[in-house]
Amino acid sequence: MRRAMALIAVLFAAALPPLAQADTLKVAIPQRGAWDSIFPELGVHEGFFKAEDLDLEFTYTEGGAANEQAVISGSVDVVVSTGFLGILSAYLKGAPVRIISPEATGAPDIFWYVKAGSPIKSLKDAHGKTVSYSNGGSSSYLSLLTLLKEAGVADAKLVAIGAAPNGIPQVMTGQLDISWCVPPTGLRELAAGQITLIAHGNDSPEVRNESVRVNVANLNYLTAHRDNVVKFMRAYAKSIDWAYSDPKAIQVYAELTKQPLELVTRQVKEFQSRESNQLKEIKGEQRVLDEAFAAKRLPKPMTHEDVKGVYDFVLETKN
Repeated sequence: MRRAMALIAVLFAAALPPLAQADTLKVAIPQRGAWDSIFPELGVHEGFFKAEDLDLEFTYTEGGAANEQAVISGSVDVVVSTGFLGILSAYLKGAPVRIISPEATGAPDIFWYVKAGSPIKSLKDAHGKTVSYSNGGSSSYLSLLTLLKEAGVADAKLVAIGAAPNGIPQVMTGQLDISWCVPPTGLRELAAGQITLIAHGNDSPEVRNESVRVNVANLNYLTAHRDNVVKFMRAYAKSIDWAYSDPKAIQVYAELTKQPLELVTRQVKEFQSRESNQLKEIKGEQRVLDEAFAAKRLPKPMTHEDVKGVYDFVLETKN
C-alpha cells in the first residue's frame, strides 16, 4: 500500500505544470551609486520586480556613449537614466532604440566644482579654463553647454572624463580647473572644505524645465518582449514612489552604496527632487533638438515631427 501511494504521489506531481520562472531583463545603470540610477536596485531590494515575475541583471556604465552602445547593441534590454540628447541622435542615425519614459526633468543632482581656494567663483570665470562633463550626449554635457552659454563663456575647454569620481584627483592636482559631479561623489570633499561648488545644473531655468535623461529600451527586445518592459516600468514606478515616501529608503540606499547615512541623507535633501523624477511627460524637446544641432549631434535643424517615432511610453503612470 505504501509503495502504491508513493507511486501515485510521484505520478500526480509529474502531471502538475511546472512552476513559472521569472524572466530575466538586462538593465544598464550609469554612474553606480547615484540616486537617480538606484531605483531599480531599490525595487529589487523591496521585491517590486519579483512581484512582477522579473529578475534584473545589472550592467554598470560610466554613462553617455557607454549607455547608448549597450542598449543599441542589445547587450542590455533597457538602460535607465541616460542622456536625452544622445538617444535622439542615435535614433536619427537608425539605432534600434525607443524612449519608454522620461527619467529626469532638470538636473538638480549635477554640479560643477573647483579646488578650494581657486580664484574661479562661477562659470562666468571659465574663459579659457578646462571644464569637464561625463560623455558626449549625456545630461552633464547638455547642461554644461547651456550653463556656459548663459554665462557668456564661449572659449572654455570642454573635457570628457567619464564617471564623476574621475574628476576629483584631476581637480586636486590641477589637471582640470572645473569638474562635473553627481552625488554621492564629492559630498565628502564638500563637507571637508576641499572643493567649492560653483554651479548647479538647475541654475539654468532652461535646464530646470526640460527632460535631460530618459529610460530607453532596445527596439528588438521591446518588440519581442513588450510585456516584460511594461512590467519593468510598473515596478520601476513603484520603486520611485517608495524611494520618496518611505524614510527606510534612505537607509537602504546608504547600505547598497556603502555610504554613510548622514551623507546620503544630505544628498537626497539637497540634490534631489521628487518632481524631477516624473515619468509622464517629455519637456523642452525643441530646445534639446536645437542644442543637439548646435553641438553638431544632428545633421540639420529638426522638430517633434522628425523624432516622434522614438517615443513608446509603454505604461500610463501616476507620477
